[in-house]
Amino acid sequence: MTTKSKPAKKKAAKKAAPKPSAPKALKAPKEVSISKRDLDAIRKKLSEQRSDVLEAMRRNRAPEVTSDTGDEADQAQAAMDRDLQFELSDTERNTLDQIEGAIRKIDKGTYGACEQCRQPIETLRIRALPFARYCIRCQSGSERAVTATQA
Repeated sequence: MTTKSKPAKKKAAKKAAPKPSAPKALKAPKEVSISKRDLDAIRKKLSEQRSDVLEAMRRNRAPEVTSDTGDEADQAQAAMDRDLQFELSDTERNTLDQIEGAIRKIDKGTYGACEQCRQPIETLRIRALPFARYCIRCQSGSERAVTATQA
């Protein structure tokens, strides 16, 4: 009686860890063609938005709260109000930073290029959000990545 011998199992070759690659060099920004007239209008809009944010920050400053503001419920409400003011303040500060960054880009001649892919940011996006830092594709990819890490 002959027995069939089973073929020997091949061991999978261990894959070497991938070699760390050098970071990809950023491409030079593609020429962004925004007319001087449009840039002036964008700068004016950004300056107006900057003034609005600064005014909102001045209005929303939390008043000083003394320790004798009432019972525990009043003190708890005051603490929640302060927390909300700090959150609003952070949002306003972030918006202000983005607006000022866009104005600096106009001054440097780099306004309108996506910070990630260096391609021109879509005109409709710039009109809607003049301090946009990314094109729609890169912004969407970034938001998907954040959502995936939070899930």
